[in-house]
Amino acid sequence: MPYNSGQHWILAVTDPWDDSVMYFNPLGNEPGDDFKDLITTALNDWKVLVGSGMRQRRNWQTLIDTVRCPIHEGYVECGYFVLAYMREITFTVDGLAVLMTKDFYTDADMSLVRHKWATFVILFIQY
Repeated sequence: MPYNSGQHWILAVTDPWDDSVMYFNPLGNEPGDDFKDLITTALNDWKVLVGSGMRQRRNWQTLIDTVRCPIHEGYVECGYFVLAYMREITFTVDGLAVLMTKDFYTDADMSLVRHKWATFVILFIQY
């Protein structure tokens, strides 16, 4: 799930069945308290919805693993990086492993993400 804390985009990949949350941050920072609170609330609510037969965790915050991923130095393109992470995970065989071994995205990688996003938005606006 992409998440914006107000001025910065990150990506969280959650697997509530496996009690895991992977945190991808284009700036490389650790998750903030607002994100931890959101994940804790969401996953605890999910446990209630699926039933009491699930293992209960007292503190989901300890399950959030910050994952190595391509980072950027600026503050402008974090949204595009999150889109690139989602694209990598979704359309690449073993996308998580590939994403976690990349040090950076090339200009061509980011241009492709921008082009795909712009094409989607244009098609969405037209219909």
